[in-house]
Amino acid sequence: MAANSSFMVDRREIEFVLFEYLNIQKLFEYSYFTDHSKDSVGEMLTSAISLCNQYLGPLNKIGDRTGCVHNKETKEVTTPKGTKEAYKQFVDNGFLTLSDPEEAGGIQAPSVIAAVFMELFSSANQAFTMYPGLTKSASHVLYHFGEEWMKKTCVPKIAAGTWTGTMCLTEPSAGSAVGDLKSTAKRNKDGSFRIKGVKQWISGGENDFAENILHLVLARIEGAPQGIEGVSLFLVPKKRFDKNTGKITGKNDLYCISLEEKMGIHGNSTCLMSFGDKDDCEGFLIGKENQGINYMFLMMNEARIGVGLQGLAQASVAFLNAEAYAKERIQGVDITDKKDATNPPRIAIVNHPDVKRMLLRQRSIVEGVRALIYTAALMHDESEHSPDNELKKKCQGFLELLTPIVKAWATDMGFHSIVQSIQTYGGYGFTKDYPVEQLLRDSKIASIYEGTNGIQALDLVGRKMRMEEGAIFMGWLERHTDFIEKYKDHKAIGAEAAILEEYIAGIAESAMHMAEVAKKGDRKAAIVNAYPFLMALGHTIIAGLLLEQAVVAAEKLSGNVSAAEKRFYANKIKTAKFFTHHVLPEAKSYLANVVSNDISCLEFEF
Repeated sequence: MAANSSFMVDRREIEFVLFEYLNIQKLFEYSYFTDHSKDSVGEMLTSAISLCNQYLGPLNKIGDRTGCVHNKETKEVTTPKGTKEAYKQFVDNGFLTLSDPEEAGGIQAPSVIAAVFMELFSSANQAFTMYPGLTKSASHVLYHFGEEWMKKTCVPKIAAGTWTGTMCLTEPSAGSAVGDLKSTAKRNKDGSFRIKGVKQWISGGENDFAENILHLVLARIEGAPQGIEGVSLFLVPKKRFDKNTGKITGKNDLYCISLEEKMGIHGNSTCLMSFGDKDDCEGFLIGKENQGINYMFLMMNEARIGVGLQGLAQASVAFLNAEAYAKERIQGVDITDKKDATNPPRIAIVNHPDVKRMLLRQRSIVEGVRALIYTAALMHDESEHSPDNELKKKCQGFLELLTPIVKAWATDMGFHSIVQSIQTYGGYGFTKDYPVEQLLRDSKIASIYEGTNGIQALDLVGRKMRMEEGAIFMGWLERHTDFIEKYKDHKAIGAEAAILEEYIAGIAESAMHMAEVAKKGDRKAAIVNAYPFLMALGHTIIAGLLLEQAVVAAEKLSGNVSAAEKRFYANKIKTAKFFTHHVLPEAKSYLANVVSNDISCLEFEF
């Protein structure tokens, strides 16, 4: 049953979310997206799946086993065999610049479509997908904030696939507290800067398939204020080049010191980087001085949605593999045949109640996260391109509110879903003969980088829920209460809508509790349970989205559909019911944490 590639995809489920639940066809009526249609999306989807099957999927196991190799003498890095060819195919098929504007070399596809493909690519090979993912983000920063020569020279090189990009924030002494960085920038007479410092955990910091690598580096200009207010952003190329032509003119003073020895994503070169070891590292200011963190937020917000997609992707492919294995693995007899004196037939483990429970838990989490992230991506499209200004503003607010939940809930619940996938395999899941152990190792980083999930919770509670004096947060809850009011007597999910109403009330109550504690001046007590609150809110939102999908499925069932479609829609309803009755109740324990007045956690001395 073991295979060289673990890649699997449920195309029917993806198309349901896009075209039946979210109705993204409405986007094609906007002037920005008129070149796209349901048919063109289908063609791109076919192309993406083919790329995964032919290149990314087979490379995944190779990358995990061989990893990247660092030459200590030359400082060069060799990526796993096949990476260069896979990157070329990725670029040649147009996926690097899919959602970019035409003037930046893209085809202006909706962000929600780009999200679909990033899910597919990450599910086939997360380590590889990080190379184009960060490159794309770097290109976006240069396009939006860079000088004209950066837009005209660097962005096309990236779009052509000859140059790649990185994001260099973290240092050995400055992780989440970016303002503590020690990297410096000294002015040169020609307007450039000399960059000096060490950056850690730089994904794709060195590779052997790009002519040049553009590092986006945070550093402090001499004389700038301390802390985050004095941080600027610089373009620091691996190789120097002519600003007008892009022609390489020589080496820059930077190199990869070493590769990190990691738990997973071995196919990606995670580097410890030195800048200015010989005091001759040339860099160029991006935008204005001391505004670096604001520019980086463009990359970081994109990256946080991307990391949520990684959580979804790894959980999805783990579930699909576990489901396929459970259908094939013959073990034991039906529990009702236990006392049969004859020799009852052995059955596939998918028929055992506990395995069914584990599989349906995985399915409900995967389908719920997919609904959440695709919804957020659609809101990005609406916020950018809708002709309705009121809708644009509303979607922008909701997108900001949902981003920390997308990043944190998707990655933590995705990880725990993969744990269930391993459990479904039994002992085989613990071996390298099957793919789920690698998926677990590859996925754990997602809850850590681009802002740990604890930081996401602080962002949610401390900033996002307070936007417009709480109006955006309450507006999102109203989306659910309006749904409940409309469908509380629905034949298929009326009972579940009533259950959801109880949790919406609990969310509102706990939010008020945190606000009251904060008003009393005890900020630590107010935020100590920010993470449990995020998880409870995530559970509640996912339940709401799954029930919305169930209503769509019920409407489809009322029509004339094939037996296969009838099963698909009926299973959508069952999935929503299962999550509401068996996963959503976990939110009660999270909310109990939030409203508890116990502060033993803060009083404990370590």
